[in-house]
Amino acid sequence: MRRTPALSAALIASLWACDPQADSKYLGEPLVTLRGQVTSSTPLPALEAAMLWQRGAPPSTNDQELATRAPVQTGFPASFTVHLYQPPPARARRTLAPGEVTFARANAGAVPPGVAEEAGVAPAAGPAGGSGGAFGGTVGYGIDALHWVVYLESDVPPQSLTAWWLGTPLKAGFHFLRATPFNPQCFKPGELDACAADLVSRGVPDDGTSAAGTARSYCLAPYRLSLAPPGEQLLLELGTAGLPAAGGSCP
Repeated sequence: MRRTPALSAALIASLWACDPQADSKYLGEPLVTLRGQVTSSTPLPALEAAMLWQRGAPPSTNDQELATRAPVQTGFPASFTVHLYQPPPARARRTLAPGEVTFARANAGAVPPGVAEEAGVAPAAGPAGGSGGAFGGTVGYGIDALHWVVYLESDVPPQSLTAWWLGTPLKAGFHFLRATPFNPQCFKPGELDACAADLVSRGVPDDGTSAAGTARSYCLAPYRLSLAPPGEQLLLELGTAGLPAAGGSCP
């Protein structure tokens, strides 16, 4: 039987329709890609890099949820690349105050290999044998507390509390931020009052105390956020469980 051009085209189309169009493991295009390094004063244990959504109030790191994990490439320095394919879970989303932009924040962490996705995460700990919490019943190794991945559901208004907290008004989406420890004792005379007055102008109440949710509670927070410089990477220092205290002399 002689095939007509139309019949040949139909046969080709049917064969194409039977072939898989993508690998079953294909997750789509990542929403954000992050690169980093692992450092340790002792030989590295078997580990993977992971992104951990923080479910507690900033800057806490004692209630975490695994988003994704990636292998750590051996060498000097040990390196990794993690991709986020999904937006943050509902349990990690929160606002600083009613009416503010909804956000979620994540830290990179070092975890034992093979940890299941979507696992709950307890406080990070030192290398195996050290003190600290557990990750699905297994000891975790540490986090990068000095870098936050922040997801914003919408654009941040310039004169909002969230814009002050972030260090600048940012657009909706993912942002890579640097968290710098801040010592509230370094406020010079009048600076705390000026900070509180700035937040009052943004709609934050000030009752003269540092009660949670007041202007002075934000001013006295032990950290400050800013956009990380272009090209800066995550840095996992094993044994780190949270934001370090700001000690030493004031700048």
